[in-house]
Amino acid sequence: MPGMGTTTSARWLRAVGLAAVLAMTAACNPFSSSPKSGPGTTVTTPSGHRTSKAIVIKTYRTLRAGQVAQVGIAGHAGAALIQIGAPKVSTGPLSNDYGYAPQHGYYVNFPIKMFDDGTSSVVINRLDFYVQVPGQGKVNTNGGNSPVSGAHEQLDTTELERGQNVSNFLAFDVSSTHGTFVYAPHGKPMVAWKY
Repeated sequence: MPGMGTTTSARWLRAVGLAAVLAMTAACNPFSSSPKSGPGTTVTTPSGHRTSKAIVIKTYRTLRAGQVAQVGIAGHAGAALIQIGAPKVSTGPLSNDYGYAPQHGYYVNFPIKMFDDGTSSVVINRLDFYVQVPGQGKVNTNGGNSPVSGAHEQLDTTELERGQNVSNFLAFDVSSTHGTFVYAPHGKPMVAWKY
């Protein structure tokens, strides 16, 4: 580096070289607990046991509740705009007149808005949405007492024509009021919202 003495420059080069060697060693270490290759990687542990590890690669955006996402939908020329609002949380039925309390502790009832800004119609299926809850996993609108929550309105399978929009709600029976709301048409996550 300019302005450094020979001793300081040599130390700096050794430090950079050591850092590079350590980085390469960590990347190539067969005993690493996090393999660097794709799904189904076989790892040999220091004791000689072979284990298979699945590596999850997240390939979708995560937004905050209230933000709008633009997503391309397979077989749909163009894109759809989706907005998921912050959920209304309830520990009882979602109606004063009917419905059951949540089986897992809470209902989270999300306002949802979708707009077809493509060049053809698009089908929106309520089961393309789920919430990921710590300790509970994936929960769709059929889980727990969601179908008998007493919600006045719930999104059902809907076909949107070009330029049309829909606003409705999706209720989930969950064990925690915090998690991630995911849009996954045909099981493939495309975008998520933290709530």
